[in-house]
Amino acid sequence: MKRSLKNLAVVCAAALTLTACGTPAAPADGGSSSSTGTKSEETVAAKKGEKVSISFSGHGDQSEIDVFNSLVKQFNEENQDITVKFTPVPSDYVGKTTTALQGGAGSDVFYVPDDMFGQWVDQGFLLDIQSYVDKSTLDIDDMWESAVMRYKYDGEAIWKGDIYALPKDMGSTVMYYNKDLFEASGVELPPADRPMTWDEMLDRAQKLTKEVDGVKQYGIGPIWWEAFVWSNGGNILSDDLTSFVMNEDNAVEALQFISDLRNVHKVSPDSAALESMGDGQMFMTGRLGMIFGGRWSTPQYRTAPFNWDVCYIPSGKENIVTGWSGTVGLAVNSKSAHPEEAFRFIEFLAGKEGQTAQAELGFALPIYKSLANSDTFLQPGQSPEHADVFIGAAEKQRPTPNTWLPNKKWWDTLNGKLNDVFTGEIAAKDAMNAAKEQIDKDIKDGNPQLFK
Repeated sequence: MKRSLKNLAVVCAAALTLTACGTPAAPADGGSSSSTGTKSEETVAAKKGEKVSISFSGHGDQSEIDVFNSLVKQFNEENQDITVKFTPVPSDYVGKTTTALQGGAGSDVFYVPDDMFGQWVDQGFLLDIQSYVDKSTLDIDDMWESAVMRYKYDGEAIWKGDIYALPKDMGSTVMYYNKDLFEASGVELPPADRPMTWDEMLDRAQKLTKEVDGVKQYGIGPIWWEAFVWSNGGNILSDDLTSFVMNEDNAVEALQFISDLRNVHKVSPDSAALESMGDGQMFMTGRLGMIFGGRWSTPQYRTAPFNWDVCYIPSGKENIVTGWSGTVGLAVNSKSAHPEEAFRFIEFLAGKEGQTAQAELGFALPIYKSLANSDTFLQPGQSPEHADVFIGAAEKQRPTPNTWLPNKKWWDTLNGKLNDVFTGEIAAKDAMNAAKEQIDKDIKDGNPQLFK
């Protein structure tokens, strides 16, 4: 899962259209479709022992697409009664998938970004796969609990009830840092076994922020604020998710500290600096000492012309490992003509074989704890040296707040208010107090099931 500024970025989309369940659209090259007809006709065909066609859609960069093309080929070779056709969607994956699902179409198996799960399951687009999971060979107990939990639904609330999707990966978040910049400036490297305190982080960032050959070098990139709120003893919503609580003192203190990093201490680039060069490019060109990211950044950073490593996200007064993690789920379309065969494909992707293939690429944390703790993921001899930080983070991190409720209007309202805080236009306390009434209204209006 990637994140662009405040939200998880969805890499996708395209010139290809999403296909109807079990009825693939005509190939882009104009060739004939392998469609077997209507849902009822396909079900009859399957019962007669004829080969079943399953459509599968997802997104990702070319390296991920190559891995899934290989996995699809392997599955097709090992399952002579099923043919899976993979259709990558190179742009606007969420928009195109939502449109297809609303029209009663969509692929038999498709990616579910965790921030869309609540909305899609609430609208009846996903099949309840609990009975298939119960009969499968999957080792659910070895999976990250926080990854499996976020794809559960009991008919009213998410995070509990039956499983409606299985995680494809686990995206814990950490801080990457340029070792060469630290050493050139005589700055102590971040510890590998615990988070830095905010004071330790600020001290390092100030020493790294300087002019180098007429070019501004910054100590730290834009802050991913949730971890700072949580590690300072604050929260975003109440425990029952019915009210906004980020106007309370501990949360406000964290938000103001983040604003001050940019506007008072000036150790983090402002919006003007980021317009000319994004934080990822700044890091890759040696102009940024520390940057937040997930395992998905590792393949790109392995091409950087400097030495780097990872550490835990800095912590406030609680001195704890925290932050958010993201995942993508694998779901069966509720209107699929072949749910059993569709689940067999998901079982393969979410099984040890499919997870190993993804882990070897280096862009994701496997959903199995045992596999994450093996050399397949840790990849000794390659950066990062302290890859186990991703594992420690996964053990403690929470789902992203935009996954907490099916209706996310409250989240959009909050992000608009936070932007004014981080640009220094308004104090955090004033902004959060002013936001509370509207966000509470957004929560209640958009998620009435919470107030029954």
